Amino acid sequence: MRIAVDVDGVLADHVSAVLSQLRAEHDEFAKVKSEMTHWDEPLPELDTSLKPAIEAAESEPAFIRNMPPVEGAIEWTTELADRGHELIIVTARPEAILPATHEWLEANDIPNRREESLSTRGEMKTIADAEILIDDFPGHIRDFAAAGKEAILFVQPWNKSEVDELTESPRIFAAEDWEQVPTIVESLYEASEREGPRDA
Repeated sequence: MRIAVDVDGVLADHVSAVLSQLRAEHDEFAKVKSEMTHWDEPLPELDTSLKPAIEAAESEPAFIRNMPPVEGAIEWTTELADRGHELIIVTARPEAILPATHEWLEANDIPNRREESLSTRGEMKTIADAEILIDDFPGHIRDFAAAGKEAILFVQPWNKSEVDELTESPRIFAAEDWEQVPTIVESLYEASEREGPRDA
């Protein structure tokens, strides 16, 4: 199957990296990823919030190149590729930082069809030529399911409160970690082989 895979929060542990940098720069700042219960969590100690802090950090290619992968991302994306699935990077990162993103993917041996990578900043991820989306942002998950495709929410502290509501849809699944992803993908592949394409 063709699988669109988000980068931040799915492949790259961007929030941990940003918070680590902020803790190193500001003695009064001590927050950790588990406390980030919203994708734009307020950071009153620094007079900012999570989203602009991430955007500022990711404007530096060196920061992107040194970002840690999400636990299990390398092992299980490799497993999916070995099973014959095609992985396409679909990210809301700006086009200008895609080269650094590709360097990071290559350095971490994460398989992907580089020539099909998409920056969807300002657009819906439904433009991706894929049957499944793996993403941590509930809005993209809802859009993909509404377009008649399957979506896997990669569970993070900032989306955990929406898991039950989202998975009421028969097209939306939740993965608590990367180890769960191949099982979901294989079940969707087997269903598609048995039933053929489903109606939207």
